[in-house]
Amino acid sequence: MIYVLCGGKNKDSNLNIIEKKAFSLLNKDKYNILFTPLAKINDKEKQINKFKELIKDINSDIKILDLSNLCEFDSLLNWCDIFYVSGGVSDDLVNIFKDNKLDLILKKYDKSNKIYFGNSAGAMLVTKESFGDKYMFYDNFHNYNYKMVNCLNILNISICPHYQNEDLIIYNDYVNKLDILSFGIEENTALVIDNNKYFVFKDYKNRSVYLFDRNHKMIPLYEGIIYEENSDFRS
Repeated sequence: MIYVLCGGKNKDSNLNIIEKKAFSLLNKDKYNILFTPLAKINDKEKQINKFKELIKDINSDIKILDLSNLCEFDSLLNWCDIFYVSGGVSDDLVNIFKDNKLDLILKKYDKSNKIYFGNSAGAMLVTKESFGDKYMFYDNFHNYNYKMVNCLNILNISICPHYQNEDLIIYNDYVNKLDILSFGIEENTALVIDNNKYFVFKDYKNRSVYLFDRNHKMIPLYEGIIYEENSDFRS
């Protein structure tokens, strides 16, 4: 499975450059997409309509995973080429996956030829631990009560979405306490992980992804360059 971890989308952005670049990695003419708004389930219909508008010019069939059909997750995941997890409240999203054992099903497909596309909270979901908080989400990311969220630990990394926000500089302090690779991912950029290789896609040229290596050195990553680790990122 290829993991595409997007740092979020600007509120006024309807760009789908990252989606088109990511989906093209599968080299298909048409995509089966499983979309889930579980990170913001109280705003389900708005999330679904927003996603359909985002990819309206991409040839695809779409099915929805929500609280009403969690028992079908295995068959839906088997059907899809792309599992797209939208943004919202990271804590709630992680709890839904763990409480319903969806994490065990997702891990079954780790070796499959599919794409996991996570946006913001959806990107955090598959990591070991990442920086977010439900209260700062509801406050539109404008307060200082961020925290590290324990996620599903499918990928042995940490990320911080929305990293362009000035107050998220405090993530740098948390990184110093970690012994895993960590990434600051700005909005409208995505970190792509394919086994031991990783690279960057962007909607906007002036946004970036930053790697914090195991010595906690901060390194900007550039689109068009393929980076490699000695081993893959799986936990």
